[in-house]
Amino acid sequence: MTILPQPKKLKKTSGVVATAGLDIVLTSKCDYRILKAAQKLAAEMYEETGNDPVITKVLGVPSPEGKIVIDCLNKKTEGYKLSARPDGITITGDSLAGAFYGIQTLRQMLETCGEDIECCEIEDKPDMKFRGFYHDASRGRVPTLEGVYKMIDFIAYYKHNAYQMYIEHTFEFDEYKGIYKAFGYMTAEEIMEIDQYCYDNFIDFIPSLSTFGHLFRLLESKKYNHLCELDTYQKHNNPWINIMLHHTINASDPEAEQLAYSLIDQYVPLFRSKYFNICCDETFDICLGKNAGKDKGALYLEFTLKIMEHLRSLGKTVMMWGDVVLHYPDTIGQFPEDIVMLNWDYGNNPPVENIEKFNTYKFGQIVCPGTSCWNHFCEHVDYAEQNIIKMVEKGVEQKIMGMLNTSWGDFGAICPMSCTLYGCVLGASKAWNCKTKAACEKFDKAVSELVYGDASGETVKLIREFGSVQGVFSWGSFCSAHFDNRIGYGDTIEPLPTDSTPYITNAENAFKLAEKFRRLPVQSEITNDLRIGAEGLGIINLRYARIIDGTTTIDEAFVEKWCERYAESWLTNDKYAELDAVLAVMRGKKVSLDYLLTNT
Repeated sequence: MTILPQPKKLKKTSGVVATAGLDIVLTSKCDYRILKAAQKLAAEMYEETGNDPVITKVLGVPSPEGKIVIDCLNKKTEGYKLSARPDGITITGDSLAGAFYGIQTLRQMLETCGEDIECCEIEDKPDMKFRGFYHDASRGRVPTLEGVYKMIDFIAYYKHNAYQMYIEHTFEFDEYKGIYKAFGYMTAEEIMEIDQYCYDNFIDFIPSLSTFGHLFRLLESKKYNHLCELDTYQKHNNPWINIMLHHTINASDPEAEQLAYSLIDQYVPLFRSKYFNICCDETFDICLGKNAGKDKGALYLEFTLKIMEHLRSLGKTVMMWGDVVLHYPDTIGQFPEDIVMLNWDYGNNPPVENIEKFNTYKFGQIVCPGTSCWNHFCEHVDYAEQNIIKMVEKGVEQKIMGMLNTSWGDFGAICPMSCTLYGCVLGASKAWNCKTKAACEKFDKAVSELVYGDASGETVKLIREFGSVQGVFSWGSFCSAHFDNRIGYGDTIEPLPTDSTPYITNAENAFKLAEKFRRLPVQSEITNDLRIGAEGLGIINLRYARIIDGTTTIDEAFVEKWCERYAESWLTNDKYAELDAVLAVMRGKKVSLDYLLTNT
């Protein structure tokens, strides 16, 4: 019996309960969200047993004999108890959310036990109040409504209770008219549909909007270019670096303030959440252009406080990334107590002392580790797991508000969401039960069974192998070499090597890995995406070898077929967005910044 997150208390008792003979009974305290969860459970019971359970609702709490009884105690906590006995099953949630999580546990028991579930007593509750997932919907990929629904279903199954989508230019704001349509975008109607779908799954859909830094497409436009802190900047050959760097708004210009308010006012009404993430991270250029000579920390504080006050007037609680604040420690104590700092770091040995530092102040704190999927075809599990485990464990020790696990899309979002799922489940598991022992074979087999349908554990072994192969050479490194004939940018530039042999060997290893994914006994959309990613990794290693030696042979017909398969996979869950630019680079073409602005 495999359950993730691992329950706090699970005691196996004797016997099994045959789910084939059980109907589902809701007590009068259950709302339509519990009904929808029960319907999903019933559909899976039918698929497993061939029997279609009847769902009813009654006064009182009936005997569980011949039934799955679902009840709640109307408390504010999210715990639940599940009792599986030979004659029936009872799920009692502390709250409706707790009842919902109990149903997810039962669904996992059904998935891994089959129709005859082992009898047991479970008593469970989360360690962290806030357990969120962060989805980049701006840098490369913009999800379809169906793609978002898939992700919500997935994170709800593992008891996440919050979800954010990162938005820069990919929403139909008035200010972005003539800009957003070229890139694929979310409509107001789609956002409201997602908000409802999240609510139905006990997930708080929190708006997350870039309001200070990372305003590339807005500040590159003729209409708003005058609001950019830097009038000119050194453009890179790699267009994705230009998107990531610079483009901080002129915080001293009253028009910038009004623009931020306008974006917020258009976005706020679409969400029922009490929170709003204003981002304000990586304001790289503050006081380097129009505000040169001014105090960076003071200007940052002044502008963000204005945005916070505006949101407070709308009844919202502000969240914001905490990286810039850490650079100007004199300002930390001047932020209001009613905000929530999002404390992020993505290293495999993160500075957990910053968690203690933020915790000395009265505002809320959420730790934000990452899946390490960006700049890769697949998440780098060995790297991400140390980041997630250390951040969450320290957060639980410090009794902070929670965790927001991030998945970014730098450099065109080459990695699909389907290739970030291990890190997503690891974050959910640790935030719910911090004592869960991860980074071990038992946990890997549990993830392999539940996420990939592979009880042997082989799929996760191959994903770890993927990390080792792309650790030699990654998509991000290839983009640097492809556009600039060097590795890295900024202070991390390295010359190209002179020997192509290691990369030819690495390409062979990547293609062998793809074949291993193809031969897995369980095949799915996910394993197909992993196989495509491994082949893509092989292609870029060969292209890199050719950049080095000028002679390495590349089968362009194979590359073209790969591009067709990759595009088909992309469009399964994401809008067109920057797909053309990604495929152009895979074909060996050097797309320009103008190309990225006009051809996606």
